[in-house]
Amino acid sequence: MTTRTMPESVPLARRFAGEGTWSRILLWSMTVAGAVTLLGIFIAPRRTWPNVLIAAMYFIGLGLAGMLFLAFHYITTAGWSVCLKRIAEAMASTLPAGAALVGVMLFGIGTLYDWSHADVVASHPVLQGKSGWLSPPFFIGRAIVILAIWMLFYRALVRLSRRQDSTGGIAANRSSTALSACFLAVFAVTFSVASFDWLMSLQAEWYSTVFAGYHFAGAFVSGLAMIAIIAIVLRRRGDLEGVVTGHHLHDLGKMTLGFSTFWIYLWFCQYMLIWYGNLPEEVTYYVDRHAGAWAVLSTASLLANWAIPFLVLLPRPAKHDESRLLRICALLLVGHWLDLYLMVQPVFEPGAPVLGLWEIAPIVGAAALFVVFLRRGLAAASLVPVGDPYLEESLHHHQ
Repeated sequence: MTTRTMPESVPLARRFAGEGTWSRILLWSMTVAGAVTLLGIFIAPRRTWPNVLIAAMYFIGLGLAGMLFLAFHYITTAGWSVCLKRIAEAMASTLPAGAALVGVMLFGIGTLYDWSHADVVASHPVLQGKSGWLSPPFFIGRAIVILAIWMLFYRALVRLSRRQDSTGGIAANRSSTALSACFLAVFAVTFSVASFDWLMSLQAEWYSTVFAGYHFAGAFVSGLAMIAIIAIVLRRRGDLEGVVTGHHLHDLGKMTLGFSTFWIYLWFCQYMLIWYGNLPEEVTYYVDRHAGAWAVLSTASLLANWAIPFLVLLPRPAKHDESRLLRICALLLVGHWLDLYLMVQPVFEPGAPVLGLWEIAPIVGAAALFVVFLRRGLAAASLVPVGDPYLEESLHHHQ
């Protein structure tokens, strides 16, 4: 059996060319986009706050996807994904940035959620029945608790992995497996509550029992796409040359294809049951999104999130082709933003989609913040988890 040569275990930050240039670009992007967003909150709050919400949901979803990838890696005792573990950890390290975005979003409750106004609740029987759950103090308290729980699991899981670099051995894997099992159980509840609170309650008279699973599928697909993009970029730069191979990319492609199909399955389940039931408080959700210009975006979302990735990635050679995989993963990231846009914006712009400065600035600023935290996460430890006992198996991974 041939032996692969591992690249030198140097933090990523030391190996970036033009580090200062990138830092300045990110800093200016955050500053300008943040200033425009702040201006929009005062000038056009009904256009700006929904996009702050979209940005918060998008990027905290990527951080959670990194945590989920790690948790699935540990509980399945997977060997192939060890080479990708540090990328997932770096994505998980963006959770503080995502939590900060959610914290900012909480200041916009009055604009985002009709149920936060006592006079609206008083005149709406459905909201009166939900007022025990949908009240601003309880809403904010739940958000703080949920974010704190996610942060605690992130710090504990990453700390075990980083410590293993120096100690080695299987003990850290066993502890991480137990921690991951607990995280997945807690995540199922907390993510469902967060999805119901932060997104579904935008239209508090509407409800769907499939919504949390549907939101999870979209977030995890985008996370897998981001992991694949980072792996390909680092491989091309030489940081993971000889570590991440076409076989690893093939497995990432299979997971991406599988969860993209899971996303469309849940989309269809929610759509079919609501449309077939034909209840006014449910079906109006789709009526609003399948009329006029919104119908065009709804179709584009289905194409970007499933149809095109499915047709392109289904052949086996496509999943080995890093250029093709890179393009499809980039499309999936755009598709997830469009999916969230369709969840949120029709509530505030029922007539037609609006895309301008107030819509672009929050996502640009949040993206720059995400990249800053991601780069720090990649630079925080060796890109190759040298203490993991399954590393050798990952380095020699073949289908």
